[in-house]
Amino acid sequence: MDLIIEELVIEEDRPEHIAKHKVTIDEVLEIVFGDYITARGKSDRILLTGKTLNQRLITVIIGQRVGLHRYGLVTARSAKKKEKLLYQNKFEKEDKK
Repeated sequence: MDLIIEELVIEEDRPEHIAKHKVTIDEVLEIVFGDYITARGKSDRILLTGKTLNQRLITVIIGQRVGLHRYGLVTARSAKKKEKLLYQNKFEKEDKK
């Protein structure tokens, strides 16, 4: 899935919400504007799984907003086992090329 994110809307309550999952806004931004894999989630959500500068694999869930390439932060959490494997498989294959 090709995804272009030009704007990420972060509502007032999101930093506190993702802090419950031990994720920071800075980590979210590292993923959104870095290298990640994508997957479709429930309710047309998009899951972005990537590695932070501290080598932590997290999944950021976003939803489409009105406007081209505009998305809203839904939540973020540590990547699940399957998400980690998919990420590692993709980037290990690219490293071997």
